[in-house]
Amino acid sequence: MLDKRQQQILAVRNQVMKNRKVLCTGNPDRKGTIASAIKEIWPQTTFIHLSNGFDLKNISSVEDKLKKLFQTHNTFINASYLSGMQIKLLELCHQHMPRGEVYNIGSTNEYDGLGQNEAYGNNKRELRGISLKLNSFRFQTTHIVMGGIDTGKPETESWVKPIKIAEMIKWVTEQDIKIPIIGIDQPKQPW
Repeated sequence: MLDKRQQQILAVRNQVMKNRKVLCTGNPDRKGTIASAIKEIWPQTTFIHLSNGFDLKNISSVEDKLKKLFQTHNTFINASYLSGMQIKLLELCHQHMPRGEVYNIGSTNEYDGLGQNEAYGNNKRELRGISLKLNSFRFQTTHIVMGGIDTGKPETESWVKPIKIAEMIKWVTEQDIKIPIIGIDQPKQPW
């Protein structure tokens, strides 16, 4: 049972989160991306991508701009993968977002080993570990173990549609319980 002070803190946090200010990595104009689906759910989202002036391959060149964005947003969808970049963005967000929620996109490669790139799986496992470690009342994180996104190519048409991922994130935001880890995967081939 929460005491009166804890109830007041929770009420303030809930009020702040009702006015969701979403920040997402990725280009929303590229079909088949999580960012394009996030734009459908939250049209006012601010997007971080190269054609928008954010070279995430060189985060230090845009770090000041990122800090300001994290200070003015309360929801961050960490969707784009570049080796080590998601971890750096999560850490920057943790340092500069006063309170909020973060949704880190992981990979089924964290556990199934089906990918060809061992470094990719290791990076996603590290992201998961840091995400879970940073999860707190002030800074709530959800790590999404994600497999097989339909990117619009014939070979991916039976995989998870980006809109399903965005809808799942929205669903998580609406729960009165906290969900620190969740997974979604494409149908597997019968053997």
